[in-house]
Amino acid sequence: MSSPYTFLPLLLLFFTSIINATNLINQTCHNSSQNDPNINYKFCVYALQSAPASRCANMTRLGLISITLIRNNVTDTRCLIKQFLANKKVDKNTKQGLLDCLELYSDSQPTLSEATRDYLARRYDDANVKVSSVIDASTTCEDGFQDLEVVSPLTKQNNHTFQLSAMSLSIMNTFYLSEKRSINSRIKQSLS
Repeated sequence: MSSPYTFLPLLLLFFTSIINATNLINQTCHNSSQNDPNINYKFCVYALQSAPASRCANMTRLGLISITLIRNNVTDTRCLIKQFLANKKVDKNTKQGLLDCLELYSDSQPTLSEATRDYLARRYDDANVKVSSVIDASTTCEDGFQDLEVVSPLTKQNNHTFQLSAMSLSIMNTFYLSEKRSINSRIKQSLS
C-alpha cells in the first residue's frame, strides 16, 4: 500500500505546471496589450485560458493555440451568417452585407489553414501576412455594413476575430524578432 506522501510530489508538479502556464498567459497578454492598443488584456487572458491545451502550453504552443482560436471564431461566424441569411425578415442591404461577409470569412478559412502550416514550419513572416489578411476581412466586413448604412449584426464577431488575430500576430512577432536576432548574431559571429 502506498503512502499519501507518494502522490505529494506529483501533485506539486501538476500545480506548478498550471501556475507556470497561467503566468505565461498573463505575461503574454500583458506584453501584447502593452505593445498593441487593439489587444484587450482581459479578452486575451480569457481567450487563451479557454483553450484546454493552454494549461500546459509553452510560448510556441500558445502561438498555435491563438491561430486555432481564430479558426474556431471564423467557423462560428460563418455559421451565424448563414443563420442570419436563412431569416426571411432580413432587409436587402443587411443581406448584401451578410453575403459579402460570408465570402470574406469563407476565404479566411483556407488562409488560416495555410497560416497554421507556415507557423509550424517557423515561417512566421508568411503566417503573419495570412493572419493580417484575416484582420482585414473582419474590418472589411464591419465597414461594409456602414457603407450600406445598416447596423452590423456581426460587430461582436468581427471584434473577436480582430482581437484574436492581433493576439496571434503579437505572439508570432515575438518569435520572428527572436529568430531575426539569432540570425544576426550568427552572421556577426561568422564575420568575426
